Amino acid sequence: MDVNERIHAELTKCGVRLAATLPDDWVAPLIRRLAADPAIRHVPVAREAEAIAICSGAFFGGVRSVAVIGNTGLLTCTGELATLNLRHQIPVFCIVSQRGSLDDQRIYQEVQGRRTIPLLQAYDFPYHVVDRPEEIASIPDAYETCRLQKRPFILFLTRRLVKSA
Repeated sequence: MDVNERIHAELTKCGVRLAATLPDDWVAPLIRRLAADPAIRHVPVAREAEAIAICSGAFFGGVRSVAVIGNTGLLTCTGELATLNLRHQIPVFCIVSQRGSLDDQRIYQEVQGRRTIPLLQAYDFPYHVVDRPEEIASIPDAYETCRLQKRPFILFLTRRLVKSA
C-alpha cells in the first residue's frame, strides 16, 4: 500500500466524507485518490480560504471533512483560521505539504520553511509532522484532537514522505 493510499485509508477511518482541496504537486496524488472515492465528496477550490470555509461549514452540518492544501496557502489563510475558527471554536483539519523543510531544497520555498511553524506556534495551533510511512497511523489521533479541541489542526506531510510513494 503506497503512502497516499494509506493516508486515504486513515481519513476513511476518521469518517471523512468531504475533502476541499487546492492542488500542490506534493499532495496531488492524494487529491486524485480522494476525488476518486465515491464515499467522499470532493470540492476543488481556487483559494485556500475557500477550503477552510467549506470545511468549517461542514462541521456545522455534522460532516467530517479535510482541507488538503499547500504550505503557501496555509500561510495566506492563517488570519481566517485565527479570527473565525479559533475564535468561534470551529475545528478544521488541514493536510498541508511542508514546503521549505530540510528535504525541500528549493530556494523559493525556504521562506515557508522558516516561517510556517513559528507562525502556527504564535497562534497556538496544534500541528504534527508526518515524515515516515509508519507515522501515517497517527492521523486518526490528530483528527480526533482537532475535533475535541474545536480548533484548527495542521498535519504536515514532508517531501521525504510523499516522494517515497
